[in-house]
Amino acid sequence: MRIYYATDLHGSEKCWKKFLAAPKYYQADVIIMGGDITGKFIVPIIHLPKGRFGATFMGQKRQMKKQDEVDKLKQQIANTGQYAFDITPEQYEQYDKTPSLLDDIFKKLLLERMEQWINMADERLRGQNVRCFVTGGNDDMFEVDNVIAKAELIENHDGKVIDLADGFELLGLGYSNITPWHCPRDIPEEELAVKIDELASRVKRMDRALFDIHVPPYDTDIDKAPELDANMQMSMSATGEPKMIPVGSTAVREAILKYQPMLGTHGHIHESSGIRKLGNTTLVNPGSEYAEGILRGALIEIDPNEGLVNVNLVAG
Repeated sequence: MRIYYATDLHGSEKCWKKFLAAPKYYQADVIIMGGDITGKFIVPIIHLPKGRFGATFMGQKRQMKKQDEVDKLKQQIANTGQYAFDITPEQYEQYDKTPSLLDDIFKKLLLERMEQWINMADERLRGQNVRCFVTGGNDDMFEVDNVIAKAELIENHDGKVIDLADGFELLGLGYSNITPWHCPRDIPEEELAVKIDELASRVKRMDRALFDIHVPPYDTDIDKAPELDANMQMSMSATGEPKMIPVGSTAVREAILKYQPMLGTHGHIHESSGIRKLGNTTLVNPGSEYAEGILRGALIEIDPNEGLVNVNLVAG
């Protein structure tokens, strides 16, 4: 069985399309998206007088005169994981003074794109002999789960243990330990440990289990992120490089050591891609470059006689 695993798209439409192309491109039997599937930012497209348009995208102010220029920009915005929306100068001034007014708009745009993605998946995966699993991550609001539930060909594996055939099982959990940003699915380590233990109790054979837990185990070299100071700014070394520290979950580390599953697939930390071992368990974090439209993933081969055959990092 060949599994393609990716994570942390953060709303990038280009990466989502590449994910849906993975079954054919990699000849995968199973594709898994490990969380953080929605974006974080809105980009207003301001409708100015005399048929002109204005926007600030990626720190650059843009002036446009033609609708096709606007359409091209909107696609670029979507590909980087952000959400464009049309607005008048008066509305822009109002939202600029009261940013909280954008919350409902952001939620609406986010869920609309998720619905578009689900429809796209049903269309593009139909007729292929592939199973597709998608879970929310700590950044994703819980309403995303309701959209995934509408899909015909996508299974949400969060909080479940799923039979993959040939004795292999997939354990899914999209939560994380507490982060500085207090995201929707951030929970204390104690609660995370309880959730993992409850799911692990359903696993029949740990040597055939794939633990897809969004946050990586603590201090495993696939959980290093820049250290932040009290002002949420990166701490820098004497050479001007960001100081990197482990920020993974101690509960996940303890669970991996306790249960020793065949494989742990993780995301959450974009800059810490790699393949490591913790006890007898192979761990992988493919990393993420969603803003560049690059889909990083892991290609996993498993065999009913040999168990885990190999894991390779891929990108495209």
